[in-house]
Amino acid sequence: MNIDMQAVHETMQPKIRKRWARLFRAAYLTITIVGVVGVIAVTVPNLHRFFEGVFWFCFSFAALFFTAEYAARLYVAPFEPGRELNPHWQTRVIYARSTMGMIDLIAVLPAAGIVILGAHSSGAYLFGILWILKLLRYTPGWSTLLRVFQQAWEPLLSVFVAFIIVLLSAGTLLHALEQDVQPDKFGSIPDALWWAIVTLTTTGYGDVTPVTSLGRMISGVVMVCGIGVFALWAGILANAFAGEVRRRSFLRTWDMLTKVPLFQNLSAETIADISRVLKHRDVSDGSAVFYRGDRGDCMYFIVYGEIEVQMPTAPLVLSAGEFFGEMSLITGACRSATTRATKETLLLALDIADFRDIASRRPDLSLAVHEEARRRMGQGQAESGEGGT
Repeated sequence: MNIDMQAVHETMQPKIRKRWARLFRAAYLTITIVGVVGVIAVTVPNLHRFFEGVFWFCFSFAALFFTAEYAARLYVAPFEPGRELNPHWQTRVIYARSTMGMIDLIAVLPAAGIVILGAHSSGAYLFGILWILKLLRYTPGWSTLLRVFQQAWEPLLSVFVAFIIVLLSAGTLLHALEQDVQPDKFGSIPDALWWAIVTLTTTGYGDVTPVTSLGRMISGVVMVCGIGVFALWAGILANAFAGEVRRRSFLRTWDMLTKVPLFQNLSAETIADISRVLKHRDVSDGSAVFYRGDRGDCMYFIVYGEIEVQMPTAPLVLSAGEFFGEMSLITGACRSATTRATKETLLLALDIADFRDIASRRPDLSLAVHEEARRRMGQGQAESGEGGT
């Protein structure tokens, strides 16, 4: 029996929408969640006593599934788009060394635990908690978060060094001040470091506290330093994350605009200006974007979802990447048709005021608009083109 390895590779990719790929994702996520929940539940004595057989079956099935999945991903790695010309062994090594490849390998450990520790060993069960890492493959923001850490690692490392300096300094000082009065708690620097990290993180367990006046003063300073350190970390990560989200949104918007016929011949600077002023608009299923006869004050680009333009002859359906309402930018005339969302839809709106502001500074945009206006007027009617209304 011949197996299409390209189809197998596509089936296991997160963004493929084919039927078999959706079924595989559903099975993958279900087995992951059931496996992790089973590992947690098996540590409850009453549940383990009554459902040990069920737990063991689920655990074994999940272990075998993830082992087979890793072997399959390793085998079909050469069918990754763009790597067809590379030696097969090389593409398999690239996959094995990737972040998700390492996570997939870690997911095989429960199966190894079954073999090494025995079928009903509690140690083999505990390995299964590693399956929670498998959810990262289908977490859309995971790659964004990784990129945030890659971009912000230098300032994050700088703050971490400051954290270590304060931690060691505080631990050493409290060891020197408290070792005689509390030798069991501050008798060594490692012992004092437990107090230092609890205080620096402002956790405050209260199991170890200084009793000398100077020690308590230092504790107050350490608490304030801890607040500052974690505030810096939070600020760095928030700023980097917001910047990455803006970058991705800008690139996606840029790509969409370059496909619009009205904007295809514009300069990069003009498209960048347009991308910055676009506004998001969420439209629920069945809601109207605008009605026929409404004032034309903006045009729309579809990020995802579907829009139905109610034309006189037959409805026109527009999907992601398409646009409509562009005649308002050309003539400012009233809407010639009603438009409704047929599913949850996200739109990018270009306001006519923003458009005219950019056109006044970018002659190429003004020229493109006038050429489009002459073309449409020459046809003797307001056509929708790719969905204009």
